[in-house]
Parts: sequence; structure tokens; C-alpha cells
Amino acid sequence: MRLRTRAAVTAALLLLACAYAPAASLPAFDAATDRVVKRTIVPDDVRRQGEVRLVARGDAVVVQTLLETRILRRAVAEIRKKEERNWPVGAAGHDDMRRYVDALATVAGELGAAHPDQRHRLLIELVATADGGGVVIGTFEGDEDDGALRPTGARTMATPAVGRDYLLRNMRLILADAFDLDEDEVDRLGPLGPAAR
Repeated sequence: MRLRTRAAVTAALLLLACAYAPAASLPAFDAATDRVVKRTIVPDDVRRQGEVRLVARGDAVVVQTLLETRILRRAVAEIRKKEERNWPVGAAGHDDMRRYVDALATVAGELGAAHPDQRHRLLIELVATADGGGVVIGTFEGDEDDGALRPTGARTMATPAVGRDYLLRNMRLILADAFDLDEDEVDRLGPLGPAAR
């Protein structure tokens, strides 16, 4: 069983290693067919501001962040700090990181300006398929059920262009941070659904 799981994860990572294409070709959010493989509250159970999820979407692997918070700009500032630590000036991926965090800040600003005194919902998806990949930023609709967010729909507001190496490594870094793992332990999260075949 352990060898089968390891082989499945290796196959998924090989698929991810090939992945990169324009965001326009990404499989769309679909609450009816998306399968949540793992989820965790962020930043923790006491200060819950949202969730990070590993999602199987058809043959795609998605690292999905759902934020529902009144302090959206502060949450995005924290994401920026983590990104800047992971992708410093001069490092490969730094320019991709800048495009990503700038798009996050722009979307957060638009959401905050529309309804400054409300909780805001931000959707971030890093999506990898066998022949493509990209980043989608927007907002979502849905409810909360037993402490879990249940998104029913989404609206895309930005699709910053990022390179394959940045996309794939950042997916691992986000999962490692959210699930309190070392980067090389991310595979412990288990089979990645259809993308693992």
C-alpha cells in the first residue's frame, strides 16, 4: 500500500513537472465536481481567517486558498511577507512572485473598496494540469457548514502570468506552510486524486 501511494504521488509530481499554460486554458472552479483531498484552517483554529485546500479538479491539482475576513489587506500583507521570504530579490521566481502579490493586493483593494465594513471573500488558486497551469485570483460565494467553508461559485478577477517553476514550487511551499510540514514532507498529504494517475 505504501509503495502504491508513493508511486501515485511520484506520478502526480511528474505531471506537475510538465505543467504550464495560459490561465485561460485552466479548468474552471466547479463546486459540484471539485474534490477536496485535504483542508486546514488558516492561520489556526483560534484566529480563523479561511482555509487552504488541496483539491482534485478533473485531472488538475489545485492548491486553493479561501479567505473570509474583515482584515483582508492584513491577510494579503502576510502572504506578501511569506512570498518575499521564499523568493528574494535576485532569486529565480522573484519576478513571478511580484506579479502574483501585486495582483493579490489589487484584488484585495477592489474587494475592500466595494464594501469597506464587511467580511471579504478572496479566492486564490494555483492550478497545475498535465499540459498547463496558472494562478487565478478572485472572489467566491457560499456558506459555512460545521466550521468548513462551502464555496458554491467563484468569479475570476485576475490571472497573473507566472512561470512553471515558480507555480509548482509555490504550490508545495503553500501546502507546507498551511499544514505545518517541511517542503519535502508535502507528499505525506496523500494521493492527489485523478492527477495522481
